[in-house]
Amino acid sequence: MKKVRKSQAQREPVRQDGLATRQQLLEAAGEVFAEQGYARATSKEICARAKANVAAVNYHFGSKEGLYAAVLEQAHSRLVSLEAMAAAARSRIDPRLKLRMFIERVVAEIAKGERSGWELRVLTREVLSRSPMMQGLVESQIAPKAKHLRSIIGEIMGLSPDDPAVSRCLVSIMGPFLMLFIVDHSIRKKVAPKLELDLDMLTEHFVTFVLAGMQAVAKKR
Repeated sequence: MKKVRKSQAQREPVRQDGLATRQQLLEAAGEVFAEQGYARATSKEICARAKANVAAVNYHFGSKEGLYAAVLEQAHSRLVSLEAMAAAARSRIDPRLKLRMFIERVVAEIAKGERSGWELRVLTREVLSRSPMMQGLVESQIAPKAKHLRSIIGEIMGLSPDDPAVSRCLVSIMGPFLMLFIVDHSIRKKVAPKLELDLDMLTEHFVTFVLAGMQAVAKKR
């Protein structure tokens, strides 16, 4: 008996359903990993929250490890897009404006505070308790973005992106952000009781502080 091939239109809903299930798994996994961490999270609970078949994790991601790696990459990408960083680094606008745009994007997440989504909480957990998937995140997201940021910093300072002074400035820029991301809100209030997580105020402070520091370092070079 001759088999009847389905048309593209007939096959399309299946493909779309698969993409929808994959995205539902990512969102559900993000919440579960943010709440429980990688070690305690189970594929069974993730599938239950996503209203998906228990085999869906293996089908779409190969394993819980593969799903967690995808969640980490998705979280970092939503925080700061690699494509946006690359476009900013290549653009001809004032490099100081490029840096301001980057700082404003990161500060926007900080300003959300306890209203932040699972993305920031997942990344914070990963930094505090590193998993084997961290290396993949460094290679796919963190290192490429750092390269673009070094390019912007070097452009501002009139130095090569590979100059050690540029890397030191990169650390000086990212250090305060990591502190605000990682330190518990109750501890932060005791350490810096008058700190206001206002988007405009924090952005202006960081931009002013960072540019002044970079200018001072560049003069010494």
